Amino acid sequence: QMSNMYCSPTALDKYLASNIPAKSLAVTWGDVYNQWSAKKYAKAGAASIASYKASWARLCVLEKKDMCKVTIDDLQSIIDKDEANGLSKSSISNDKVLMKALFKHAMERDIVYKDYSAFVELPGVEAKHEKGAFDDITMRKLENLASSGFPWADTVLMLCYTGFRVSEFLGLTRFSYHPDGSYLQGGLKTQAGKNRIVPVHPKIMPYLTKWLSRGGKTIICDDDGNAIPAYKYRPLFSKVMEELGLLSATPHWCRHTAASRMRMAGVDEVAIKRILGHSDGDVTEHYTHVDVSFLAKEIQKVS
Repeated sequence: QMSNMYCSPTALDKYLASNIPAKSLAVTWGDVYNQWSAKKYAKAGAASIASYKASWARLCVLEKKDMCKVTIDDLQSIIDKDEANGLSKSSISNDKVLMKALFKHAMERDIVYKDYSAFVELPGVEAKHEKGAFDDITMRKLENLASSGFPWADTVLMLCYTGFRVSEFLGLTRFSYHPDGSYLQGGLKTQAGKNRIVPVHPKIMPYLTKWLSRGGKTIICDDDGNAIPAYKYRPLFSKVMEELGLLSATPHWCRHTAASRMRMAGVDEVAIKRILGHSDGDVTEHYTHVDVSFLAKEIQKVS
């Protein structure tokens, strides 16, 4: 009898359904949101709460439905409607983030046994790194967060003004900084990107100076002066993004932000390639002091 049950998904679904506690059947999608938000909003920042509430305004169509009866089709129809209504990619991603949070909350409490949000498909082919970037309003907010001392906001600002990949940035040591020319030297991945010269923009100099004064093994370090691996940095980055209300942003957005802001400011295309470590056909050419001052002059075009 049991072996037959495992051969049939329908039978297995029925078996699981029959084992759902009676109390779970009375818990609605709206109840789960209320439980989850009561805890989450007590700790989240204002921008983050506003972002979740905007998503809930779209997800609340399922409010009265029993949580254990919410299907992948229910969720996908919300995402499809978002796309049809012309919502931005980040708003649609935020909706999926909230779906995932509600299912996690419900699974932890045995209200459901399966996370259908994992199967939701976002519109378009999702690239390895979604090419998001911060707009000017977000950059102003980020600058304010950094100057007010919000934890790790200064490092996000530094990423946006250097264009380093997060692993490159976290690997910089005090020897990577050259005070005589006010530039950082580092980078990985490609021949053009290795040990490239990145001038320090005046806006991030106070933060760089602060981190250097900690005397860690790497410029960005933990309280004991040890390097921070990328997997430990990502949750810290996410806290800053929550404060900005950008739940789907990744550290790679900073690199795209650096590129787009340099282009918008009219920075020389060769300078952009050098700073970001993109090949410009002659990757063997060594930097000279002329290059350093040229790059420094160009980066200052960015506001």
